[in-house]
Amino acid sequence: MSNLPSDFSNRSEPLDALRGLAILTVIARHYFEFKYGMLGVDLFFVISGFLIGGVLLDDREQPGYFSSFYGRRAFRILPLYWLLLLIVPPDHWGHYLFFMQAKPWLQFGYPLTEPTFVTWTLAIEEQFYLILPMLIYWLPRRWLIRILWSGVLLAPAWRWLFHAYLPDHSWEFLLPGRLDELFGGVLLASYMRGYCRSPVAWAILACVPPICDVAYATMVGPFSFLSIAAFACCIIVWAGANMERTVLLRPFIWPGRRCYSLYLFHMVVLDIFLFFDFGFYAGFVALPIVCILAEISWHVIESPLINYAKGRFAKADAATIRIAGAV
Repeated sequence: MSNLPSDFSNRSEPLDALRGLAILTVIARHYFEFKYGMLGVDLFFVISGFLIGGVLLDDREQPGYFSSFYGRRAFRILPLYWLLLLIVPPDHWGHYLFFMQAKPWLQFGYPLTEPTFVTWTLAIEEQFYLILPMLIYWLPRRWLIRILWSGVLLAPAWRWLFHAYLPDHSWEFLLPGRLDELFGGVLLASYMRGYCRSPVAWAILACVPPICDVAYATMVGPFSFLSIAAFACCIIVWAGANMERTVLLRPFIWPGRRCYSLYLFHMVVLDIFLFFDFGFYAGFVALPIVCILAEISWHVIESPLINYAKGRFAKADAATIRIAGAV
């Protein structure tokens, strides 16, 4: 997910609120069986592409480009993630340690009921973090945009292939099948920075994956309309990035800024109350507790590490990241 609160000083309240909305829909799916909770994951991926891509585009000419990015990401992501693995050690934990959990999943099946299974989104994010900085740093602008659009346009085909030849749900949990969301977010960031020569051509290209998914579902049979969700989430993120008034979104800002710990630990807390047979009420009891734990985590673990990383590693000029907000 970029289910990650900021480690920069300048924040975008609308995008924080969108992250809050995303994490709340995910929690609502797991706690209260909200049917459309997976849309929160789609929104997270687009936000991640938009914010991470924007920061990297702004910082590509700065010294310490790779060290500053990976240093800040490591201090932001790894401590809390490894803490989760210590609290609830999963099978094949060595693969989890390096975000390679998809390898045993493909061999032994997807552990949908394990609390650490939520880390599939984080594994996708980390793989995305490995490739995007290199693409932005080494590719000329023209080729970068071509590669990004290729990822977006090919994402439906990857999902169809995974659905046909890999175990169930593989199309949903592997990076290539999510490139229209992640690269779509990066393209939004590129557009805001003047990388687009023809808005009409970009608009036409953006419509191709949803049309392909509809055509595939019509001819072959029922299948995911993930491209439509990606398209809709891109519109939502675009609107949030250009929003000035945030009064209606303010209730979502707090969960947006605490969403990383909410995301990692909400299933652990829920499973505790399910174990003690709280049944229908488990979600209602677990929700305030996981919120309290997220606030404690922010002040005791996350914020001190973020502040250390900001002092230890160079960061992008604050003026250049004003558009994108915080990651």
